[in-house]
Amino acid sequence: MAEMDGGSLRYFQIKITYEQAQHMPGAVIIDYFSKAEMIFGLGGNRVISKVEFDDPKSLEENDELKESFEIEKILLKGENFAYVIAKTPGPLQSIIAKQDECWMVPPSIISRKEGFFMTVQGTSTGLKYARDSLVSLIPEALEMRISKTIDADWILTPTLPEKRQVVMMTAVEMGYYNPKRKCTQKDLAEFLGIQQGTVAEHLRHAESEIINSWAKHSSQ
Repeated sequence: MAEMDGGSLRYFQIKITYEQAQHMPGAVIIDYFSKAEMIFGLGGNRVISKVEFDDPKSLEENDELKESFEIEKILLKGENFAYVIAKTPGPLQSIIAKQDECWMVPPSIISRKEGFFMTVQGTSTGLKYARDSLVSLIPEALEMRISKTIDADWILTPTLPEKRQVVMMTAVEMGYYNPKRKCTQKDLAEFLGIQQGTVAEHLRHAESEIINSWAKHSSQ
């Protein structure tokens, strides 16, 4: 990996086919969920994820997932999806969690159709450690690409309460904040199964926290 300019971060993305990951604990995840997508990292091996399923029993009857995707709490549940807090103690995530100078970020997804796709962000030292460790764990050729440099003096995003984070991320995913808005607060409320007033309150507080964080960081 090439050295970066001082004070900057990079990320790399790695794609692992289902066949390459057969020997790993995480391969069993797609026996329960057609897709598991990281929404937000909570530190260590804990994440907020959106899972999609054919059988809602997958949320409860999943003892085989304890070594890879242990669901601690269901935040929101729909007909064929749910937002959950989960522990991810598998070897891939554990490699990242052990290194302070790199971390997993969205988009990081495992699905029946595409296999495992992971985005890792960090310093030059952290990313080299992560890349070398992942290659040794899965010795077959990996589909990987290294990003362009990202400046480190970005807006520092504040930590939001779990449900507020879910509402905000759902709003982003559904295009609520696009220049040409693709959904309304009513659409978000129906999708999440909560009251429109609750959506409005979560978005208002989240926007306030993010803007205040930006203003504080910009003035430093």
